[in-house]
This record gives sequence, C-alpha cells and structure tokens, in this order.
Amino acid sequence: MGLFSFFKKEKKVEETKNILGMILLEEPNSMDINKVVSELREKWKLKVNDKDSNNETSVLEINGYQIAIANMDVAIPGDEIGTTAEYNYFWKNGKEEATKHKGHIILSIMNAGKNPVKENFLYNKIASSILNNSKSIGIYIGGRSLLLKKDFYQSQTKDMSDDGLPLYNWIYFGIRTENGKNSMYTYGLADFSKTEIEILDTEHSIEEINDMMLNLVNYILVSDVTLKDGETIGFTEQQKLKITISNGKFVDGKTIKVEF
Repeated sequence: MGLFSFFKKEKKVEETKNILGMILLEEPNSMDINKVVSELREKWKLKVNDKDSNNETSVLEINGYQIAIANMDVAIPGDEIGTTAEYNYFWKNGKEEATKHKGHIILSIMNAGKNPVKENFLYNKIASSILNNSKSIGIYIGGRSLLLKKDFYQSQTKDMSDDGLPLYNWIYFGIRTENGKNSMYTYGLADFSKTEIEILDTEHSIEEINDMMLNLVNYILVSDVTLKDGETIGFTEQQKLKITISNGKFVDGKTIKVEF
C-alpha cells in the first residue's frame, strides 16, 4: 500500500484534525512494526488492530483512531530540521546530530480532533514505541516547532500521568530575553483548541517563569479551563495574576497575557 493511499482510506479525514510528526532515523528501514505493536499491547495495554500493517506502510486502528505509519528511506528534505534545531534548547548539538539522519518515519493520527489531551497521550505512546523499536535519534513535530532528542522524549514519556502531562513533548515553550527582562510563550496550545499564552517582560528568572508557565498549561489542559480577559489566576491564596487577551508579541493572533 502506498503512502498516499493512507489519506484516501478514510473519507472523513479532511473534516477532522490530524496529529503529524516524524521520527528521525540514523539507519533507514530500521523499524520493526511487529515489535512496535507488541509494545503498544504489552506496555501500554492498548487494543491494536494491525491487520493492515508492514514495515513499509501501516494503518493501525486503536480505540477508534486510525494511525498512519510510513517508512521513508530518505532524510527529510530541505533545511527545516537544521532551522528548528537552532531554537530547541533541550537538544544540545541538535543541529549537528539531527541533520545527520538518513531516513524518517511519518506518524499521524488521521482522525483526531475529538479529545486533544487523550489523542496526544495516544500519539506520545505510539511515537515512544517507534523510537524504542527502530534505530532512531529523535522526533520532529514541525507544526509545533518541536525537535526533541530520543532520550529526552522518552524521559518525559516515562514520567507522564493523567495530571502530569509530558508538556515538553507536546508544546514548544519559547524563551526571549530583552533589555534585562525575560519572556516566555507557548507554541502548540492551538492544537488543543486553547489560546497561546505569553508571560512578557518580567524580572523573574527563566526558571521561575518556566515553572509558572508549566503550571498554567498543565492546569488549563488537565482541567479543560478557558482563561478570560480581566480574570485573575493564582496557585496560592495570595497570588492573583491578572489576565489580558490581546495581539501576541511573539505568536501570531490573540494570546493570553499573564502578568507575573
């Protein structure tokens, strides 16, 4: 079955959202789909229909979702990996290492859009299983500007729980320092039908605003909260941080500004 026939199998795909990423391979054609499926069943306790699968192209059915997996025996074309590596600070030497990949695996949940948190948990489990059962070096999720080293992605996966989301695997957190003040913004919350968040021009340290941002995003996604203009939010009885919504500074469109 060819790659493009994936997207013809389900007529409703165009009406839904998909989650799309790529596993970077140091050795092309190194994924073992049978071991991937076994890990999904044994480690993650998922019911997997793999009747339409092989090491070249597969469509798995898991809990009503269609999962497309396509092995590509060439590197990702263009310079997007190198460009993205430049601002993904968790992968030291990422540009040098990631651009040496020799193949990649396209991984997509084709009919997502019903429950973003649930779907991203599922995607994370599948990606982790592919990383474990191929000669891979990392994962690239271009729609969220994420390029993560294999070990880092797996460490976040190991610690994830229903109330402790693996946010670094799901969302890019941008950092800027200007005129002695720090800012942080999210890129990827829109995929969860949430407004991106910015903390701007604060004298708090990067570590402090990072902790605050992680708490905010985890709370919003776990509790399915929508923050509104003029409200306040806090994580202690005394803390009341003002919320405003206006055009983004570092992200296109409207963003939530949290005064911290």
